[in-house]
Amino acid sequence: MSTTLLLGMLVVNPVFSREEANTSTQPTTTISQPGTVTAKAKDGVVTLKDDKVYQTANASFEETLDISQEDWSKLTWTFGNEKHGVKPIAEWKTWLQQENGGFVGEPMFEISGTNTQLKITYHSMFGEKVDKRWPVNARRTYRNYIGDYELKGTSADGKVVVKKKITIRPYESFKTHEEMLQSIEESRSNAHAGRQVTIETIGVSAHKNDMKMGIVAENQAAIDDYLNHITPEMLKNPDKLLAELKAGKLNYKLPIFVHNTHADEQPGIDIVTDLFRDFATKETISFQTLVGEGTNKENKMTKDVRLNIEELLKHFIFIFDFTENPDGDILNTRSFANGIDPNRDAGFQTNPETRSVITQINKWNPLALLDIHGYQESFLIEPATPPHDPNFELDLFASALRENAHAMGNAGIANSNQPSYLIPLEEFLKGPGVGDEEYTAGGWDDSSSGYTGVYAVYQGILGHTMEIPAANQDSYRAGFYAVLGSINYLNENRDRLFENKLNFFSRGIHKIETKDAENYLIGPDQKVVGRDKKGRDVYFPDYYVLPLTPSKDNDTDQAFSMVEYFKRNGVEVKELTKDVGDYKKGDLVIDMAQAKRGFVNHILYQGTNESAWQEMYAEVIANFPDMRGFKAVPIFEKGKFEGALSEVSQSVAPRVSIDHNAPYYKVANRSFAGIKAINELIHEGKKVYTTEDGFIVSTSDFERVLAQYSIYGEPLYKKPVGEALKPIKVYAPGNPNEGLGYDSPSEISLSLKQMGFDVVDTIEEADAVILDNRDYDASYLGKKPTMIFGADKALKKLKKLEVLPNFDIQFGPDSKTYEGLFNVTVDDKNPLASGYQKDDVFYSRSGMWISSIPEGFKPVITAKEKDHFISGWWQENEQVAGQVLAIEGKYENQPLFLYSGNPTNKFHTLHSYRWVSNFLWNKEHAKMEGMKDALLP
Repeated sequence: MSTTLLLGMLVVNPVFSREEANTSTQPTTTISQPGTVTAKAKDGVVTLKDDKVYQTANASFEETLDISQEDWSKLTWTFGNEKHGVKPIAEWKTWLQQENGGFVGEPMFEISGTNTQLKITYHSMFGEKVDKRWPVNARRTYRNYIGDYELKGTSADGKVVVKKKITIRPYESFKTHEEMLQSIEESRSNAHAGRQVTIETIGVSAHKNDMKMGIVAENQAAIDDYLNHITPEMLKNPDKLLAELKAGKLNYKLPIFVHNTHADEQPGIDIVTDLFRDFATKETISFQTLVGEGTNKENKMTKDVRLNIEELLKHFIFIFDFTENPDGDILNTRSFANGIDPNRDAGFQTNPETRSVITQINKWNPLALLDIHGYQESFLIEPATPPHDPNFELDLFASALRENAHAMGNAGIANSNQPSYLIPLEEFLKGPGVGDEEYTAGGWDDSSSGYTGVYAVYQGILGHTMEIPAANQDSYRAGFYAVLGSINYLNENRDRLFENKLNFFSRGIHKIETKDAENYLIGPDQKVVGRDKKGRDVYFPDYYVLPLTPSKDNDTDQAFSMVEYFKRNGVEVKELTKDVGDYKKGDLVIDMAQAKRGFVNHILYQGTNESAWQEMYAEVIANFPDMRGFKAVPIFEKGKFEGALSEVSQSVAPRVSIDHNAPYYKVANRSFAGIKAINELIHEGKKVYTTEDGFIVSTSDFERVLAQYSIYGEPLYKKPVGEALKPIKVYAPGNPNEGLGYDSPSEISLSLKQMGFDVVDTIEEADAVILDNRDYDASYLGKKPTMIFGADKALKKLKKLEVLPNFDIQFGPDSKTYEGLFNVTVDDKNPLASGYQKDDVFYSRSGMWISSIPEGFKPVITAKEKDHFISGWWQENEQVAGQVLAIEGKYENQPLFLYSGNPTNKFHTLHSYRWVSNFLWNKEHAKMEGMKDALLP
C-alpha cells in the first residue's frame, strides 16, 4: 500500500449514537518539511527535531539526516514511553470504534525514505475524534495517551540510534484543567490596555476545586452601572427603561454569558477559554459567516465580519464561565463527583456547583447565555422542539432565538468543515417527511428547567444549548466561531433584543397575559393548545402562600428553604405582617406581580400533562411543593394581601414551643429534616422509639435537635416501653455511570448518607439492602431486609431473576421511562406508610407498575381509579388507574419492599424519602405506659 494512500485513510466509525452522534469530517494532515539543518550522528546518536501530533489528525514528517546506507538498512524502530512501555512500531495500532475494537486498527506509524531523507507517516491514534463512548470507550481512553513519546530507530549492534521526541495531544487547542487555569491567568496578565479583565472564583466543587469565571468589561464603572443601576431598574421598573430606550436616551451595557456545563464534552471548555483570551487581549477579531436561506453551506454567500473589541465593550460585558464542573474536567466525566448530571440540575439545584452557576446567572441577568455542549453530528443549536413550558413568554423571544441560532450556525460552518447545522424547533415545524425525523415528534424539548440553556429562557434570557459535532479541532472551530456569530448578531440587534427583555419583565410586574404567548404553545399536531387555565380567566395566580405555622401535615423546613432558593433565582419573597383570613402572620407570600413570575409558577404549580407527545428528553416535573412536602397555596384574588406584606424578617423556620413539663415528645414523621434529626439522636446513643406516624424522644433531646431542625412535635405524658432504634447500616450497590465508563456511587447510597444512615460496602456488614439499579443478582436477596425501586430497571431485573413466583410488572407503551406524579391511596395503617396520608401522591420516572402480586405480599400504594394522573409524561397513563405501585411481604423469611417509583430521584423528591427511612426503621412500636404521679408535672 502506498504512503499516499495510507495518509488519506480514515478510521471509520460504524457506530451511531442518537445522543452523541459524531460528524465525519476530513482529518487535517500536517506536513513537516525537511529541515535546512541535516541531523548528524553524535556519538552514534542522531537526534531529530521534536514534533507534535494529534490524536484526531494524520500527520507526516520529512527529516534530513546523515547516516550510512548500511546503518539505515539495519535500523529497528520502536515507539513508546515509560507509562505505556516501548514497543516495536508494528505493535502500535490505531483505535477502531467498533465491537471488539480498541487499538486493533492499522499501524500508527510508517517509516520510509532513505539514509538521507527520512519520512515518518503518522495515522491518527483515534481517527477523527475522541468523543465516542460506545461500543468501546474512546472518550474514557484518549487522555491516558496524552504525553511525550520517543520514536527510535536502533541498529542491530546498538551503535547507531535515530531518535525523535513526539508529543501526542488530542487536537491543537486542547487544554487540561491545569493548562486552562494557566491560560486564563496568562490572558489576564496580557490583557489589552484600557479594558478590565478579571477572574473570579464563583464557587467550590465537591472535590474542593475552584470554579473560575472570567469577566471582560470596559472598566469597573461599566460593571457597577449595570449591576447597581440597570439591573434593579430592569427588574423593578422596566417601563422606565423602555421609555428611555425608545427615546434613544438610554446608555446601557448588557452581559453575554458563555458557559460550559458538561466538562467531558471538549472542546467546550477550550472554546470558552480561548474566547476569553481573545476578548481580553485582542483589538479585533475577524471571521467569515454565511448569508442565505437554510442551514446548509451550499448556495450561501460568504460575508466578512470584523469585531472591534473596544467598540463591543461600549455595549456589552462578557462573562466566561469556563466550566460548571471542574471536578469533571479533571476526571474527564460528564457528571459531578457524586454521579449527578449537572444538565438536569439547573432547576432542582441540589448540588453546590449548580447553585453557584445559578447565582451568577441571576446576578448578571445576561442578554444571552450560550451553553457549549457535545456531541451531535448535525451541529445542533437550540431553540428546542415543543412542548414548550407554558410559563414562558415565547412570543417575545422565539424569533430572536431562531435568528441567533442561524447566526451561530452560519458562522460555525463557514469556518469549519461542517456542512450544515440543525435547529430542532425548525425541524419540528417542517413536519413529518420534511424535517429531520429525530425531531418531528418532539424529543428535544424545553419543558424542563433542568437544562442550563433552557433554564435561562425562564429568566428572560436568550438561552441556547449548542451541541458541537465532535471532539476535534474542526469542531472547536465550529463552536468558537458560532459564539462569535452570536455576539455579532446580538450587537447588531441590541436595542430590539433589550426591548423584548424589558417587556418580559414588564409583563410579570403588571400581570399581563397575552394570547400571543399562548399561540406558541402547540401540541404534536402543531395546533395551539395554549395555557390550561382550569376554567379561570387567567393563568397565573395573584399570589402564592407558603404557610409556616408548625404542623404535622406540612414540612415547614422545606417551605422556609424556598426563601433562599427564590432569592438565588431572582424572585422576591415576602411575609405576612398580620393574619389575613386563613393565613397567619409570618407566612411566606410571593406576590406574582414581579419580573420573574413565570419561573415562580413553574416551580410551585403542579405541572402539565405532556402525555400526548411521543418523546420527551428528561424529567418535566418540578412541583417543589409535592416533591419536597410543603404546602404552596395559589391565590386568585387581586389585592388580597395589599398592605400586609413586608420583607422576610425570620432567619429560620418557626419552631414549636417546648412544654418542659412533658417528659417526652412525639416527633411527627413528616419531613426530611425529621429523618436527619432522628438519625442524629440515634447516632448519639439517645433513646428513640417508633410510634404511629412518628417517633418518641425525651423532651431534652427534642429541644436540642429542634434548635437545628424545624420539626414538629407534641408533648407526651406517657413513658415508651420497647426496643429503641439503633444505627442502621445499609448496603446500596450499583454504578449508575457504568455505561459511560467510570465509577459513581448509586443514587440511593448518596440519599441514604443525606438522611444520616451508614452506607457499607458488603451485604455481610449491612443490616438492610436497598437496590435502585440492575447491578445485582439472586445472591443479594433473602439475606437481609431488602427494598427494591423501579429506578434503572431494578424491578425489571427482579422479574428476570424469576425468584419470586407470580411477581410481574408492566410498562407503558414501548417500555419507555415515563415520568408521572399520581394521586394514590396509601395503606396508612401499614408501618411502612408512617407519616403519609391515606390520600397522598406518588412519583415515578420508571414507567411501570406492579401487575401481579406474589402470594403473601400485600399492596401498600395503589393509584386512584379516577383523577389519578397529576402531571408528567406518560403515554396511555389511563392504564395505571387503580394499579398497584408498591407491595410488601417476605422472601426467604426476610422483609421485601417493592416500590415501582423513584423515591430519591436526583435528591429532589424529599417527600418520598420517608418510604426509605420507614423501611429501615420498621420496628414494632413502643408501648405506652402511664407514669407514676411522682413523675408527672
